[in-house]
Amino acid sequence: MKLVPISPDGLEPGFPLPFSLRDVNGRVLVQRGTPIADRQQLGYLLARALFIDDAEKGLAQRQLNAQVDQMFRSGDATLGEIAALRPEYDQRATEPAPLVEPPLEWPDLESRARVLLGDTRAARWMPRLDELADDMLKRLERHVDATLLRFIHMAGHQPENYPTHHAILVMLLCALAGPRLPGWQSEWRRPLTRAALSMNVGMTTLQQELVRQAQPLSPMQRAQVDAHALRGVEMLKAADVDDPLWLGAMRHHHDAPNGPLAKLEPAIRLARLIQRADRYAARLSTRRNRAALSAKAAAQAAFFDEGGLPDEAGQALLAETGLHPPGAWVKLACGEIALVMKRQSHPTAPLTVISLVNREGLPLAVPAVRNTAMPKFKVEAGVPSGEVRVQPNLEALQKMVPGGLSPLMSRVA
Repeated sequence: MKLVPISPDGLEPGFPLPFSLRDVNGRVLVQRGTPIADRQQLGYLLARALFIDDAEKGLAQRQLNAQVDQMFRSGDATLGEIAALRPEYDQRATEPAPLVEPPLEWPDLESRARVLLGDTRAARWMPRLDELADDMLKRLERHVDATLLRFIHMAGHQPENYPTHHAILVMLLCALAGPRLPGWQSEWRRPLTRAALSMNVGMTTLQQELVRQAQPLSPMQRAQVDAHALRGVEMLKAADVDDPLWLGAMRHHHDAPNGPLAKLEPAIRLARLIQRADRYAARLSTRRNRAALSAKAAAQAAFFDEGGLPDEAGQALLAETGLHPPGAWVKLACGEIALVMKRQSHPTAPLTVISLVNREGLPLAVPAVRNTAMPKFKVEAGVPSGEVRVQPNLEALQKMVPGGLSPLMSRVA
């Protein structure tokens, strides 16, 4: 992608942009077709250098040309006024959007999530979060293995933007496991996924601080953590969220009781699944004061409840991910360390893995697809991400997978 600078003149809240605004690193700040929410977000944009993809530069130029042409035709504008003209960036002034929309990319979706989860007071917060969640779930359905590969690998290796990435991973896990809950109803999908995505809005800033913090929580921080669910509910109500399942699941995602789910009210069932997915994702994540666990160890933490008994919500979660989900590291019988690329079609099916580290602990010159049905390449154990020093190119590895990565499919329990 080639970035070109763009003047902020003409940017105004409320008008859908005909291009994506990006920062100097190419990260999307405002997605194409999305309006700048308010003056606060506009000020945030004006305080930094803004760029657009060179491929979209023509959209801005065509708008300016159309404005100049209109002024010439009117016959009322002076040359000075035409020379001082600034573009009015508004997608509605451009030609109709193409019928085939470009694919939604995860970096763009993550940028949108970071903005919304960081400020529930933003204009149109609830419909924007709804749209974002739907966009993410559509991508999950098209690329389930690739999506899990990205976020589970990221959890163990990239603590940056932890609050956003953790919230997305928990939402994705809940979306996969939700239909396995006792008494599941399809209308629960929306409140479940929205509650999972927004579960920590009451402590977003604190969460990012804790990722970098080496010492234990202070009493003040502990109080903030303990109160974040209730505070989050209050923030969502102020943002016009009134869905009782969404609010109830969010309110109890840390204190949902143990026991058979069928005996619990729907909001508590959803809260219980969010709680198990939150615990699972947190165990997979690296932080300064806590190393990431292996996927198998994280699975055990999710599977057993606080009393040490099997948990139905944890069972639903692991029925979808398996003990070694995409993005997890495993040690093979030959001593190699491999990255899991796909979910198993059933619990006894061979894993699809690619070895990247040899038995001496050195990176393989060429990554190698291994057949774990062979005794030599049998999976012996899970490996915590912190023990692996290679930085794999996930996109390149996906192209090596026989048959490619699968779309949405439920594992056979």
